[in-house]
Amino acid sequence: MRGLVLAGPETIEYRPDLPDPEVETPADALVSVRLAGVCGSDLHPYHGREPVAWGIVPGHEAAGEVVEVGVDVGRFSPGDRVFLPFTTSCDVCPPCRAGLSSRCDRGRLFGWGPPGAGAGEGLGGTQAELVRVPLADTTLLLLPEDLGFEDGVLLGDNFATGYFCAARGGEFEGRLVAIVGCGAVGLSALVAARYFGAGRIVCVDPVPARREAASRLGADIVVAPEAAPAAIAALPRPDDRGAFAVLEAVGSQPARRLALVLAAPGATISSVGVATDDFGFSPADLYDRNLTFRSGRCPVRSLMPGIFEALACGDLRIPTSELVSAAPVSLENGPGVYRSFAARSGPGLKPLLAP
Repeated sequence: MRGLVLAGPETIEYRPDLPDPEVETPADALVSVRLAGVCGSDLHPYHGREPVAWGIVPGHEAAGEVVEVGVDVGRFSPGDRVFLPFTTSCDVCPPCRAGLSSRCDRGRLFGWGPPGAGAGEGLGGTQAELVRVPLADTTLLLLPEDLGFEDGVLLGDNFATGYFCAARGGEFEGRLVAIVGCGAVGLSALVAARYFGAGRIVCVDPVPARREAASRLGADIVVAPEAAPAAIAALPRPDDRGAFAVLEAVGSQPARRLALVLAAPGATISSVGVATDDFGFSPADLYDRNLTFRSGRCPVRSLMPGIFEALACGDLRIPTSELVSAAPVSLENGPGVYRSFAARSGPGLKPLLAP
């Protein structure tokens, strides 16, 4: 099959002759990838910030069609339109039953293998023509007929993660919410924060195009990071002491530090960016201002019933047209997509690949 390979630090290669994945266990399914996403999280192993096995197909976001299932798969059949949560899950272990499908005892992350792993180890990713899905019955999700493959890619990670970030910010009740980072996750958190009852929303990002997108999606105040503390301090009471909740969607030390600065006493910082560096502040910083810090990987599979219900009622929407504003790119041009995405120079906020 055709696909991309993470061959080394900042080295993505297009390969036209990768071995086709196969149904390896009775619970597996094979999905023909119609669209795959390139995520900000993909840049951590790409830049060498996160250890990973070189030579693996990267990517953990995809929507497509089932082409083959194992004999134990009962919920899906060839031809079904589906999308992938970025981790597999079993639905029966204690974390799954507690609503933490992303921490399933048997869960695996698509597009990742342990450093030094040999060929065939790890779980191949989505940036290829086919992807194998273990535990298919309790991992895959049917894509509703009124949603496109672009929506499915977003539901499998970015949109669900933004929703998760906002949901863990507390009971907003019309109060001030700040969002640090306006990539696909941060902009999804903006939409979700409105759904959960936020009042004024301040969005913070260094990239002008992302700030413009936040404005179009209804943010009340949009500023660069260096201007954010003054912008919040200038607000009239009761918001002049900081944000009731800060939704941090970057994962870097400067972003976490800024979240701390913007938070009011007693606030909640909800952090969903993948952290690959030092924390940026101490437990004493939280203690001294009675702050709550919440973090963790989004349990996409566990959240999806609630997200589906809100979407069906029309109370929540996926900002697909705002996030996906450029045409999908072929796999052959995937290495260039990675380079431009890492440099923040490509068109659109969310790159998509079309195998």
